[in-house]
Amino acid sequence: MAMFQQPQRPNGTVHVEFRAGRMDWDGRMVTADKRKGKIVLMTVEDEQLMHFQWHDRDKNETAVDLIVINDAYLEKIEKCKTGRVYLLRFTSSNKKLFFWMQEPKTDKDEELMKKFNETIGATIPEKGAAKPAAGAAPAPAAPGGPMDPQMKAILEQFLAAQGPRTPPVPLSAVLTTEVLQSLMTDQAAVAEMAPLLPPGQQSSEDLREALGSPQLQQSMTALSQAIHSDQLPVLFASLGLDPSAIASANPGSDALEVLIRAMEGPSSAAPAPAPAAPATAPATEPKPDGGSGDAKP
Repeated sequence: MAMFQQPQRPNGTVHVEFRAGRMDWDGRMVTADKRKGKIVLMTVEDEQLMHFQWHDRDKNETAVDLIVINDAYLEKIEKCKTGRVYLLRFTSSNKKLFFWMQEPKTDKDEELMKKFNETIGATIPEKGAAKPAAGAAPAPAAPGGPMDPQMKAILEQFLAAQGPRTPPVPLSAVLTTEVLQSLMTDQAAVAEMAPLLPPGQQSSEDLREALGSPQLQQSMTALSQAIHSDQLPVLFASLGLDPSAIASANPGSDALEVLIRAMEGPSSAAPAPAPAAPATAPATEPKPDGGSGDAKP
């Protein structure tokens, strides 16, 4: 029957999945969303990017889909004694998402959280760690490694002061089908791209087909989402780029342009300007109603 049909999702590797509901946070209070849900952490095959997803199990649809790049982790709200509430934090921003566990048994909770956090690989800050001192000189981030906390503080201040921004420019607006196909006339570009294809599929015709494929368009869409999100500093670090280029960009600068100029290097021009469900409770200490602490699956 249709009501039992599984939600469609792209091919890839599922690392962790478990039943959990969402909790809405308005900055001061958290309110339980009583829908049956599921958290899925997976790497999409075509993109090779890791996604955090929350699925609505009643509607069989994906309601939340975030790209995570070594910058997210789950932690339990220990002060909540009448339910199993978890907070998804990001080391690259102040973004927070609350969830309440809907697995019928508690014995796997700790194991699931450990596997989730280890799979993403974020450096989880110690509780009570001091915030970076204002004005301190940040150290450059190592390629693929966690970003320096001092740099994060600068970036968060910069992003908060950005103000109104022009509509984001997607990668597909720059790398159009015509532009991608024109690369086939550049022998140096062909020689550089061909080895990136799978073995046995590295001919000129294979490359031409790959440049016009729907899979490439999907990957560019996912990457555009990461570029125009609060995960841009983490993307810079993962690519081995200097994240200070973000802080030095003028308010209103397009994130894609900032990224491209950073990839061009110092020789390029300067950056251009511009369980019963948990009940309502304070965000610092969510308190689900009901006394059993076990949510319905």
